[in-house]
Amino acid sequence: MSKIKKIAVISSGNGGQSMAAYFAYLGYRVALYAREAERVDMFSDFKFTISGAINAETEVELISSDMGEVIKNAELIMVTTPAQYHPIVARAMAPYLVNGQAVVLNPGRTFGTLAFSKVIKECGSTAEIMLGETDTFTFTCRCPELRKPQIYKIKDTVRLAAHDNAYAGELLDLMHEIFKMFCLAENVLYTGFSNIGMIFHPMPILMNITRVEAKEDFKFYVQGISPLVAGILEKMDAERVAVANAYGAAVPTARRWLEECYGSRGNSLYEQIQNTQAYKTVLAPTDIDTRYIFEDILTGCVPTSCAGKAAGIQTEVLDTLIRWASILYSRDFRAEGRNENLIDFKSFLKN
Repeated sequence: MSKIKKIAVISSGNGGQSMAAYFAYLGYRVALYAREAERVDMFSDFKFTISGAINAETEVELISSDMGEVIKNAELIMVTTPAQYHPIVARAMAPYLVNGQAVVLNPGRTFGTLAFSKVIKECGSTAEIMLGETDTFTFTCRCPELRKPQIYKIKDTVRLAAHDNAYAGELLDLMHEIFKMFCLAENVLYTGFSNIGMIFHPMPILMNITRVEAKEDFKFYVQGISPLVAGILEKMDAERVAVANAYGAAVPTARRWLEECYGSRGNSLYEQIQNTQAYKTVLAPTDIDTRYIFEDILTGCVPTSCAGKAAGIQTEVLDTLIRWASILYSRDFRAEGRNENLIDFKSFLKN
């Protein structure tokens, strides 16, 4: 018997629309949350057309900016908003959470559940929820038109961790009702340091910044990541893995991750990216104000760099990326991100 009847999806962007439509396609009651009422008004109706890995027409039950109404009676709440907005979502959600609800950050990025739970508690919520996060978004997808999500690929492997490990088994059982490829990670340090978005997204944007600024039509992964760029990504990835190891998290390299999630093979990271079928048609952003910068630097590069500093691990490439982006965007990404003022990194160090 199904434990899930209603699912709330938080965010009406690429991932949110794709996931809401997919859940409705599976037969669940689905409510979709959009933060601004103006965004809700853009939806002429609640019908969606999915294309790509799945081709179907379906309909969600509700699209609203009323958080209380969206998550009411939802057994599962999937937070798909870019991770830099997690504190805003947590504040909006806190008054309406009730005991027994499952809240999954998809994905949490780095130290996601820690930041999310901190805000919920600060808002006075005493609800006993099952809070968890994934290491990556479940789909490779885009939504070029409102209500027309394109799901290029449902990933082969997605790791899930519970903020409180006491709920890990129960949370995995719940998610297995929908996604059989979910597997349990040891803890949120593992999922957090398995943040591949911070490797694949911001550096290619910075290395192609004039193309993005000019709104050039090019394929982000296939054309935006050259052999030279891929070589820099491998160096940055080695820093991520070294920091994770210092905290006792034996995370996969980007190359191994590509093989596990997509079955991609090759003699180098560049070859594997070129051989990833789901990446073949994914276009680059056409605005430099993209989540590939703001989400992945603020909630990936910054906390990983700060964690490295706390552990005495050198992160030269990561630090350079953060400084470079701060200069280009005229803002202090390190000060704005998940830094040591928000997280006591040393308390997580492996003894």
